[in-house]
Parts: sequence; C-alpha cells; structure tokens
Amino acid sequence: MQVILTEDVVGLGDIGQTVNVKPGFARNYLIPRGIAFEVNARSAREVQHRMRQVNAKKEKLKGDALQRAESLSQVVVELGLRVGTGGKVFGSVSTRDIASKLRELDYDVDRRRVLLSEPIKQVGEHEVEVKLHADVRAKIKVVVSPLASSKEEEEAEAFEAKLKLEAEKAKRRELEELGIDIDDEGMEEATN
Repeated sequence: MQVILTEDVVGLGDIGQTVNVKPGFARNYLIPRGIAFEVNARSAREVQHRMRQVNAKKEKLKGDALQRAESLSQVVVELGLRVGTGGKVFGSVSTRDIASKLRELDYDVDRRRVLLSEPIKQVGEHEVEVKLHADVRAKIKVVVSPLASSKEEEEAEAFEAKLKLEAEKAKRRELEELGIDIDDEGMEEATN
C-alpha cells in the first residue's frame, strides 16, 4: 500500500515521502495516528491539498532544524573511556552514549539520528554528524578523554605482565638446558 508520510518516521522515511508499507501497518498504525495518508483512496485534488499541507509543515520543520543545527554545532560532548597503563582502551563510545549526553545538555536527539559508522575506540577529538531533518545535518565535536583505570584493572594488567614474564623466563631456561644461547636481541645461537 502506498502512503505519503506527514511526519518523519525513523527507519521508514522522511516527511513528504511516498513509501510502500504493508496494508495492516498503514491502516492500524500510520493512518489512525495521522502519520501518513493513503495515496489511492482520495481524489487527486484532495491529495494535492494534503501535499501542500505536508510541504508547508516540512518547510517549517526544516527551519526549526536549521536553528537547532546552528546551536548544536557549538556543542562539545565530553565523554570518557577507561584507559589502562599500557594505553589500552576499555570499551567504546556508541551512538547511545552520545545521544544520552546530548539529552543531558537539553538537546532531544534520537540515537538513530546520530550518524556514526562505528563506535569510537580512541581517545581524542572526533567529529560526528547528527541528522536533524532530511536536508539538515549538524556536526558536533565529541571529545573522548581518558579516565583512570580502576585498581582491579591495573592489578589484572600487572598479573598478565607477570605471567608473561614468567613464561618467557621458563622458555629461556628450557632453551639453555638444550644448549641454545639467547643474546640480548632475542637471536638464537646454537652452541656445539
């Protein structure tokens, strides 16, 4: 069934678009809530009238989105990631994290509108786009700073390093028993 959307529906389309949906979804959800209207059910004149209304609403929403984009482009979202002693990053920053931080800053943005190809896994400054309207996108600055790792993580890292060192010592002893000397650079030389 073809319907014309009167509002933006994430995952389906933007305002004013003609989309094909299942008849039950259109009759039971979209049309009763005023989110869409059926194309074939009305006369051409009535469809044109509704399209003028939709286009007027679309232009108003675009103007609002442009204003929001201007103020949103000034926003700096500051988030933290835990970083271990070796510079190893624990976790990542996802669209959900960015959207929740924006909500804390009084910007109501759906997480699906935050355009991030993959989660951020590095400390530093990143530029992220937010889709506010079909034609309007805002770029925000996301600053990911290191958080001190917890005592447990540091102890786990120290334990792993200790195990690695003990394994290396055991390997060295084993090679020495076989008559193989290892110099400082890790080169193996057979002694005859």
